Amino acid sequence: MKLRNEVVSITMEDDVSVFPTNEYILLEISHTVGKINIPQIAGTIRDLVKSDSRMVAIRGYGFKGIGLSVRIAHELKKREQRFLYQMTFDTFDAIDPKDEKILTSVQIIVMPPES
Repeated sequence: MKLRNEVVSITMEDDVSVFPTNEYILLEISHTVGKINIPQIAGTIRDLVKSDSRMVAIRGYGFKGIGLSVRIAHELKKREQRFLYQMTFDTFDAIDPKDEKILTSVQIIVMPPES
């Protein structure tokens, strides 16, 4: 997965989307996602936040999406040494467009520390 300078290339199985914006990078993880490489995603997010001073929003939908989002945030925290992230999270309801089912969802914002 490459996210540098607004270039996005995803090589994951299913239902993971990345949306670069002017202010932050949004990573969405669906409740139907297949296998993903958590250490690789966490490493990319670390580079974006630490090296590029970009904010990254990790959004997970449904049970599996929430679990994977939290695992990615946990992997970031495990890698902290001298660089400390600021993280905030919020929960919200989302609707699955296929069956109109309401999904509990989470958004974790990862920010570089204030200088």
